[in-house]
Amino acid sequence: MTRAAVMALPLTAVLVLLHSQADAVELDLGTRFPAMANEEIVVRNDGGVRNESNSFAFGETCHSDPYLKTWFIVKKIVGDHVLVELECLAAVFEDSCPNGTEASKSLVETLARVDAYARDTDTQFMEQLRRRSPSPSTSEMPH
Repeated sequence: MTRAAVMALPLTAVLVLLHSQADAVELDLGTRFPAMANEEIVVRNDGGVRNESNSFAFGETCHSDPYLKTWFIVKKIVGDHVLVELECLAAVFEDSCPNGTEASKSLVETLARVDAYARDTDTQFMEQLRRRSPSPSTSEMPH
């Protein structure tokens, strides 16, 4: 076995472990997944919410900001529904939901979105590793 192959073996084991973990995504309190740009959100905060220019009462709709990276954070799981909270670290205006907006999602939809995000993250990680891995030198190639 070549020196490069011996060095690659532990890296391969780590990658297999990471890949198997991404396949078994669990939904826990605090799990984060990205909101889609301009995603419609029905406000579930008891007192409503207010951004820099508008107020939204319980049951009204606002949208995730189309220009900012926003996240949903799982706050509570009850039966087949999940209470999520929008995390947006900048001030927002017009019809954009402010930081702390609560919404209800179905458990099935939430699991699917968390799973898709994990797969996407795993794929991006693997692509970055492939770009960074050194190509075998000619001295290590069989003659």
